[in-house]
Parts: sequence; C-alpha cells; structure tokens
Amino acid sequence: TTDKKQRPDTTIFKIVDLQEYIPPPPEPKKEEKIKEIEKKPKETIEVPQQEDIAEEIIETEKEVKVVPVSEIPQTVPAEKPKEIEYLPQHKISVPPKMPTEEIKSKIRYPPLAQRQKIEGVVFLELYIDKYGEIRNIIVLKDPGYGLAEAAINALKGIKAAPAEANGIPVAVRFRFPIRFKIK
Repeated sequence: TTDKKQRPDTTIFKIVDLQEYIPPPPEPKKEEKIKEIEKKPKETIEVPQQEDIAEEIIETEKEVKVVPVSEIPQTVPAEKPKEIEYLPQHKISVPPKMPTEEIKSKIRYPPLAQRQKIEGVVFLELYIDKYGEIRNIIVLKDPGYGLAEAAINALKGIKAAPAEANGIPVAVRFRFPIRFKIK
C-alpha cells in the first residue's frame, strides 16, 4: 500500500547556449614618430699652449721663537655645574615647610572653574633645593579647567624652609596637594 501519491515531475529545464568569452583584440600600438636630430659637431675651444712659466723661488728667513713652558697659559677645563640630587621624601627626616598662608593668598580661582562650580585637588611634585627655592614643578594630577595652572602660578616665587636629613638641609622631591574649593 502506497500512501504517497505519485506526482508528475514539474521541473522545467531551460537550455541555454553558452559562448566562450573572447576579449576584443588589443588596439594596435601607435608608432611614435622618431625625429632624427642632426648631429652638430661639438664646439671646441682650442687654447694655445702656453710657454713654460718660470718658477721663481723666494726664500725667507724663518724665525722660531722658543717659549718656555712656564709662560704658556694653561687652560682649565670648565667645571660642569653640579646637578642637584633631589632626595625622595622617605629619605629625609624633616620635610620642607611650605608657607601655606602665603600660597593661599596668591591662589586665583580660574574663572571657568568658578563659573561651573568645579572643585578638585591638584597634586604637584615640587623640586625644592637645599636653600628652600622651588626649582621645578611637575603636575601629577590635574582635574582640568585651569586649576593646575592656577596652582603653579601661586607657587611662583615662594620660598620654603628646606628639608633636612640628619639635621643638614637637603634638596628634595616633595609631593604637595592644593585643594580648590568654592565657599
């Protein structure tokens, strides 16, 4: 017993003639016209041979001056300015004392940050020499809006009490935060 009904095959085939693709023949190359250039003889200039020039040797008396070694100025090599070795904070016994009240009086809150009520902390690394002068300032963290520039400007011209290592003033790298807060 067959449950399946037999259906007639409805597949349609279309016969297509395929032609091989033949590319068009290449265009014939244009022959370039070659102009023959008349070869002109190179102009040569003849120089008449000169008569031998007489060599006249003039002798002069040479004076040799002997200078004793003691009279020769000795050049002393210029000493390179000594680079300051800045100690890290953990190698000092007394940290530098920053004049915080003077710094506070010199700080100018950036107008853009003030208008937008931006607050933040600027972390600086100060290079303070053994005389308490700030030689270099590096911004470690900048919240933006001109706060780091304001902090650097406030520290210009500031002199701190120098750091000490075993009672001797030393140059130090000192991390110094400045907090900007709107009152």
